[in-house]
Amino acid sequence: MKNFKYLVVGGGIAGTTAAETIRTKDANGSIAIITDEPYPLYSRVILSKPSFLLEKNPKANIWLKTSDWYEKNCIELLNGKSATMLDVKAKTATVGGEIFGYERLLLAVGARARRWDISGADKKGIYYLRTLDEAKEIARAMKTAKRAVVIGSSCVAFEAIENLRSAGIEVAEIMLEKYFWEPMLDEEGGRITEKALTGAGVKIMMQSEVKEVLGGENVEGVITKDGEKIGCDMILCGIGVVFPVEWVKAAGVNVNRGIKVNEYLETSAPDVWAAGDVAEFNDVVLEEQCMAGNWMSAREQGRIAGLNMLASAGGRGAKKEQFKLVSFYTSHGFGLNVAFGGDIRLLPDRTTMGRGSAEAGSHTRLILQNGKIVGVAMVNRIFELGTIVKLIENRTDIYAKQKELADPDFDLKSLL
Repeated sequence: MKNFKYLVVGGGIAGTTAAETIRTKDANGSIAIITDEPYPLYSRVILSKPSFLLEKNPKANIWLKTSDWYEKNCIELLNGKSATMLDVKAKTATVGGEIFGYERLLLAVGARARRWDISGADKKGIYYLRTLDEAKEIARAMKTAKRAVVIGSSCVAFEAIENLRSAGIEVAEIMLEKYFWEPMLDEEGGRITEKALTGAGVKIMMQSEVKEVLGGENVEGVITKDGEKIGCDMILCGIGVVFPVEWVKAAGVNVNRGIKVNEYLETSAPDVWAAGDVAEFNDVVLEEQCMAGNWMSAREQGRIAGLNMLASAGGRGAKKEQFKLVSFYTSHGFGLNVAFGGDIRLLPDRTTMGRGSAEAGSHTRLILQNGKIVGVAMVNRIFELGTIVKLIENRTDIYAKQKELADPDFDLKSLL
């Protein structure tokens, strides 16, 4: 059995950032990263961009680390291996039939694309976009495809649709929601998005669902539950993600939808941390349990987890730190800039307020709780994002200014 001072399960941005952080303060402690992918760290953000899918910028570098980087930093990269068992008492993880011992363990296992389970979902020509290999398959298919069906209304779906249309492929968008990005956007923002999509020739089928995928070995079309048939030679399926946590739960670690951690990213098991998409953390800004699921949060959680693993090990100059971040992320397509920040969930004790309108072509929805902004979703008002994030961070009480906030011309900076 091989033993490591620091064992990281997950080779994405959270896990790799944690290992890199540890190495800056512990030059000699053994570190290993286990990843089920065959690659070093790459940018998942680029996978849905034209530079990759349409090869518009072949020189765009998707690689964030090279094999040499791991060797230079004495970090053992165990590619193409999946962890299947954890023993928190013995402090071991089983990986591909091998058992590895650890002193400190980070679980940064990310998320997986949810698979379709309808009739015909096993045919060739159905694609998911989460990993580099999946993106490569889509890029190849787009070179010859004529008609595509996109399932779901996520950021990835939005950007993929623009790439499909740029490649001259007919697109039908099928979604359960009443408008695109429901409930992340409100109806005003959704109408702006819908106008941009239909203006680009996208057929949108709202409150619709596929009953069956048609064809022989390969996809030839779909039939909806309303009986409408739509021909296509490729399907891009974006119906959410799942978290690979069953093996963690079986070890007795506290798991909900993700792996539950406190503000220091510590799990319920001793010497075990979790970071990235899979971490269900205690948000010290909003004082609630959250899952972030974006690149910015994953990177910062990796850094904080690495520091806290160091501090636990008595690393020189390392001290225990809270994860404290109001994260945000953006999406671009069809001439629109869409952004989300903070916690945009519409919980029962929250209200919303709009700034702008679909007619004006720009709109911001503020999510309010107890007189404070906790989240924001916006279309074509990205210039307000930085200010709103600061208002969330500062826990600014805006109760007395709600009337002014509804005016899209009101200067939010005056509240800082």
